[in-house]
Amino acid sequence: MLNYMRNLKLVFAFLLLAMCFSFKKSSGILWQDGFDNAVWFDGWKIREEKKWGMENTSIVEENGNKFLRVKYPRNSYSPNGVKKENAPSGGAQFISDVGLHDSLHLRYYVRFDKRFDFVKGGKLPGLCGGTANSGGHIPNGADGFSTRFMWRATGNGELYAYMPDSQEWGTSLGRDNWQFKRDVWQLVEHQLVLNSPGISNGIVRVWIDNELVLEQKELLFRTTSSLKIDGIFFSTFFGGNDNTWATPFDTYTDFDDFAISELYIGKKEGR
Repeated sequence: MLNYMRNLKLVFAFLLLAMCFSFKKSSGILWQDGFDNAVWFDGWKIREEKKWGMENTSIVEENGNKFLRVKYPRNSYSPNGVKKENAPSGGAQFISDVGLHDSLHLRYYVRFDKRFDFVKGGKLPGLCGGTANSGGHIPNGADGFSTRFMWRATGNGELYAYMPDSQEWGTSLGRDNWQFKRDVWQLVEHQLVLNSPGISNGIVRVWIDNELVLEQKELLFRTTSSLKIDGIFFSTFFGGNDNTWATPFDTYTDFDDFAISELYIGKKEGR
């Protein structure tokens, strides 16, 4: 009888351990990168379209931690500035393939230069699908969409979405619900849930430093089920489409610990 009880306890212990590993696996991260590799872009599955500004990116090491730094030269603003008035190219942009999803979480850490001038605003990475519409190209429900972050004047934050019902430019979601800070790492997490085709039941959620700061429902991103979340839209620059948005001096933003998952990710262990 004593041996039977001991064996029973061992069985229960094994089952409990197996359940723990099972739960951990089911909530696992689908992809992540902390910029430990000097050739960091090899692991990002970067598309050629919409890619620019890679010369403004570099890996920086600080206290044993490596991260991505993106520079914005003085007087730089959106790509329109380069085209219209030969302004310097500032920031960087590319799309990283992440597979096909109807719902996805993106998490990363961001830190602004200690003397960063937010001016009127600028873009930060988010999620996208299809043609990753931006730059005034309003989606038609079947071609694409995008949900990037923006900083506004004084660092106020928002999610900036290109949806079929956007007017002329992107739509501001949750403007002023949080604030980006200078010289401090902040955790940014975004969940995008696509709507059922033709029904306005899409959802966006944003967490800043693990605090839910935005939940907006009844959104329309698509009119066809073939349009999916398929990319990280790494897009960062000042602007805005004219030089009133330009940075007045050379500056930068740091990025680290990107991850995607179909479930909430939260803080990275050890940070």
